[in-house]
Amino acid sequence: MSLDQFVACRRAPKLPDDLPGAGAWSAHVVEDVPVYTLTGAGWLVSVSVEPAFPEDMTDQLADDLADTGIADARVEDYGVLVSVMLQPVTQDEDALSAQMAVLDMLVETCDGVVLAN
Repeated sequence: MSLDQFVACRRAPKLPDDLPGAGAWSAHVVEDVPVYTLTGAGWLVSVSVEPAFPEDMTDQLADDLADTGIADARVEDYGVLVSVMLQPVTQDEDALSAQMAVLDMLVETCDGVVLAN
């Protein structure tokens, strides 16, 4: 089982450069999509840019943008969706910290918003 998080971005991230500890990430391709992974003791964080922003997530994005209070936030400005997955779901502080660091850095580097689960 995994803990999936998503970041809606105004700009596409430069991966792996926009990830914490960029040199520690390994890359591979899954169904023509580059996936960057960071492994720890019994866990794995995967990051990938979705090929297109899913239409079924636009209502959630609108709700999350309203909750942020960002004055100039418009759904149409967030055309990039980044998936950040932690496998397996764990209470390991290192694993959770790694995932949170990725989310925080993506929010900063690609002007993004973490979508609520």
